Amino acid sequence: MLLATPLAAAQSPQCGLFKADEGSTTLRVISPNRGEQKHYGSAPSPVVFQQIEGKLQLVNLEYGLPSELQVRDRGRSVKVDGTRYTLQAPATCAAAATPAAGSCLADAAACLDNRRDATPIALEAACREGVPGMCLQLAERWSDDAKRPTAREASEQKAIVDAALARITLPAACREGGFQDETPACAAALEADPALQEQIVSAVMGAAMADAMKSLVSPSTPVVVPPVQRQQLLQLCQQVPQERFCARVAELAWESGDHPQAVQALALSCATGGEGVACAHLPALQALGSSLKPQPAVALPCGSFHADGGLMDTLEFGDAGLVGVGWNSQLRARVEDGDIRIRHDKGGDFVLRPLPGGQLLGMDTWTRYQVFSSTGEGPASCSAPKQYTVLPLPQDCPQARADGGAELCCAQGRLQGCNVLGNRLAMSGKWQQAADHYVTVCRAGVREGCENLVSAHEHSAQVDAHATLEQLCEADGSGRHVACDVLETGNWSALELGRALQKAMQEAALDEAPAPRTSNHKG
Repeated sequence: MLLATPLAAAQSPQCGLFKADEGSTTLRVISPNRGEQKHYGSAPSPVVFQQIEGKLQLVNLEYGLPSELQVRDRGRSVKVDGTRYTLQAPATCAAAATPAAGSCLADAAACLDNRRDATPIALEAACREGVPGMCLQLAERWSDDAKRPTAREASEQKAIVDAALARITLPAACREGGFQDETPACAAALEADPALQEQIVSAVMGAAMADAMKSLVSPSTPVVVPPVQRQQLLQLCQQVPQERFCARVAELAWESGDHPQAVQALALSCATGGEGVACAHLPALQALGSSLKPQPAVALPCGSFHADGGLMDTLEFGDAGLVGVGWNSQLRARVEDGDIRIRHDKGGDFVLRPLPGGQLLGMDTWTRYQVFSSTGEGPASCSAPKQYTVLPLPQDCPQARADGGAELCCAQGRLQGCNVLGNRLAMSGKWQQAADHYVTVCRAGVREGCENLVSAHEHSAQVDAHATLEQLCEADGSGRHVACDVLETGNWSALELGRALQKAMQEAALDEAPAPRTSNHKG
């Protein structure tokens, strides 16, 4: 049990700024029981010094991690987690704070350790005390609440599990509702049959994986936190302006579609000394003022657009929906439900929306907060985007995780089984064998199969994805097969360079390997 006791003055470090002997981490002691710890590239985190089971501990109020604090040289040096800090600039101590009985700060270590079980009311109260770890936990709690499946989604998930269980012959005691109602007779029958238990677990896990994959490959649904909770989080951010907490408040507001509120929270996060990439986008967002109102797109833009910083800073929209993103790389864009979506090689989309002034606003996780402005360069008009026939990867093998399940599905022509088999082989480094299964999925018109085939090309010189995609595209005859799109947007020169570098590294490793020893045995 963690027990908080008063801090003896003789054990406390001197007040002032301490610097780590190695690295750039600093520890500022403000009073006998309060301070701040700062790591490179981040804003300071508040800490308290607390006696726990007879030992002085430093408790980080942001991360909730207690660390033993060893005070040396009459308080002029301290040691935390093996790192020695030396006093660089002494300062006058503020009075030691006396937390109210029963408050979070009265036993910060225990409070933070139990934060996942705390009620929203308790989290809010602790946040107002100045414990950012509790503020963050409240934000995550409300975010998780917003992610809970709707009645329709829950019904769909149940249908997937029921379909998986329908393939299993249950004992008589578990039929006619016995399994769903968890009757004692059913439980006893299952307990007596470990093999059946394993079969059920595999089926349920496979169904869960199928449901997860379904959500992964479909366009992401924004997590919309209710307005009252968002406003409450913003108020807490204003009262406890801490970098990570306010940054999280900004993210939740952005994803919920309240962009002005997101900019408010982001400004508070950056004002604390944060040096993250998001802060580089703040001036452009603030300059928009009342024009920060993304509009539904009706057509793809044309020409070159630029934004400061981010994963990509240049978008060059051209004919047929092709978008140049630098490094000789081209992606394909489309308009879908008012979004400008640009397919990327991670299995998802960059999402943009136009602004009243003609700029493009990044909406997804990768482009969040980016404002792309026209450079005035590039073509004045572009041909319409090309439409390809793309089929979703069917979730037709819920038993894919079970032994032999994926093999059986693939043999029966179920594409999910073939894709899972390919992934397993790829994870084992058997890229050539994996490619055979990816070709099956790609030929059926599923984008994931074609893109996975390109990954196999990147990792194995025995796989020629370019030639295979070319064959599939020509065999289709329409020019609309998804293989044609992946063929046209693949950065083949970069892929070949990657393969050449990989080969050179392998050859260098062989050259550096010690020569085999010559046997001294004679005769």
